[in-house]
Amino acid sequence: MPEVVVHLLCGLNGGGKTTYARHLAEQLPAVRFGLDEWMLRLYPHRYDTAEYAMRAEVCKELIWETALQVLRTGTDVVLDWNQWSRARRAQWRARAMDAGFAVRLHYVRVPLETAVARAEARTADGEPGAHPLDAAAVRHLASIFESPAVDEGLPMIVIDG
Repeated sequence: MPEVVVHLLCGLNGGGKTTYARHLAEQLPAVRFGLDEWMLRLYPHRYDTAEYAMRAEVCKELIWETALQVLRTGTDVVLDWNQWSRARRAQWRARAMDAGFAVRLHYVRVPLETAVARAEARTADGEPGAHPLDAAAVRHLASIFESPAVDEGLPMIVIDG
C-alpha cells in the first residue's frame, strides 16, 4: 500500500506557501486545508488579534479531525498554514506520526524582500482567502520565523522561489 503523507509548509509570510500548496495538491493529488480560508469564513478577524490566535487553534483542531478522515481513505493532505517554529513543526510531525501517517515538510524559501513584495501585491489585489499584510507585518513575522533544520527529523523539500 502506498505511503499516506501529511504535508506541512513553512516559510516567510507572503512568500508563496499557499500558491505552492495549491500546486502540490493538484500534482499529488491531495486535499489541501487552508487555515486562512477557513478562518476568514468562520471568524473574519485580523490575524494579529488575541481572539484570532485562540480561534485559530480551535480551527486547526477541526481541520485536523477532517484531515484524518481524508487520510484514512488513503489520500494525502496538505496542511496549508505556516509551521513557522521548530516547536510547531515538532507538534504536527508527532500528530501525523502518532496517527500512523508519514510527514514531509515543504520549505518555501524566498528572500525577505520577495515576501514583502508578494504580500503587498496580494493585499493590493484584495486576494480572497488571504490576510492583508503590509511590509512592516511581513518583516515582524520574519523576525520570529525559525528556519527548519535537518536535525528536526522531518523529511524536507526546499522550494526556492
